[in-house]
Amino acid sequence: LERFIAPDGTVPPGSAGALAGTLAASILSTACGNAVEECRSERVAEELIAIREKSLSLRRDLFALMEHGTQAARKVAAVRAAAGRPEAERLKALLFASEVPLRIAQSCQALLNLSLRALGRIGVRCIAEIGTASALAFSGVVGGIVTARTYLAGIPPGTGIGAAVTRKRAERILRESESLRTQIIDHVRQHLP
Repeated sequence: LERFIAPDGTVPPGSAGALAGTLAASILSTACGNAVEECRSERVAEELIAIREKSLSLRRDLFALMEHGTQAARKVAAVRAAAGRPEAERLKALLFASEVPLRIAQSCQALLNLSLRALGRIGVRCIAEIGTASALAFSGVVGGIVTARTYLAGIPPGTGIGAAVTRKRAERILRESESLRTQIIDHVRQHLP
């Protein structure tokens, strides 16, 4: 994180969604950890610990996906720059590159699911953290989907390499994530003073 917030730091191409998701996972895991300390129910405490552990796992995955996103962007740039390469190789590179941001979007969608689960188990005291984490997670979904769709835009329809299925998957992830975000926002609003 420090390398991104430094004055000369940059976010590698295609990694903004993973960075937002990483922050979301950190906030969510901290909120769950704090809530466990105040929890009176053993069952709820176990659920919060499970949410915290899954959030930390997703944070590790998203850190790794930042690097994979950078590698995928470099591969696409290299294939585009190389003259005389077969068109099929370029299309496959674009399809392969689209998988990384889709995995970022899926991981951020999982964080939205975890945020929704945590809302029912965390007291009002941590609701701001859950709201913030879910907003960041949704930003990660959008960042991943936009990056994936940018790669997929370079693949004409009807090429037969699976881009249509990947486009549908991207739309499904976005649609389901929008629904989760709406549920979380509604729940947060109910608890506003």
